[in-house]
Amino acid sequence: MHTDTPHPHIAFRQASPADAPFISRGFHAAMLYDDASEEQLSRFARHICTRTDVLYSWRNTVIAEVDGRAAGMITSYEGCRYHELRLATMPLVKQHLGIEFPGMEDEALPGEYYLDSLAVCGEYRGKGIGTALLRHAMEAGTAMGLKVTLAVDPVNHRARRLYESLGFRYDSDLFIFGHTYHKLALMECSI
Repeated sequence: MHTDTPHPHIAFRQASPADAPFISRGFHAAMLYDDASEEQLSRFARHICTRTDVLYSWRNTVIAEVDGRAAGMITSYEGCRYHELRLATMPLVKQHLGIEFPGMEDEALPGEYYLDSLAVCGEYRGKGIGTALLRHAMEAGTAMGLKVTLAVDPVNHRARRLYESLGFRYDSDLFIFGHTYHKLALMECSI
């Protein structure tokens, strides 16, 4: 049973280049790279999140604020842009993380709106911020007439339950970042 209740003072805004450090932290948290140093986080922010031609750009990110403070973020984009953005992003990620991901499939396809990275600051977890960010992005994709999708690690049962409670269902297997994820798609009329 999902018990998060929305915080009454959540506001959404489009990220700006000044949010790059926050986006960098969010990306690392979403990808479970919590052991990144301050220098690595700063470098990722400067070299990746400030760009407009990459997946993890400020341009693709919405910030949730609570009482004027950044509380969480979601990075999402149209699938028709994915492959082009991936070509610019993955060499930078390899340079940053020192890891290459051979055989990686395209996470998003044309006709989709892909919810890529979601992160909520520790002190705001359990207050409905993540759910609110997901709903905000789901509404954006649905308004564009696109199939809303995301990927979840098969062993992350808590995230899977949250996504399913919002109307996502299994769509296919997806080999990304070195292992198989489940791709979920939002069923129509779910929001």
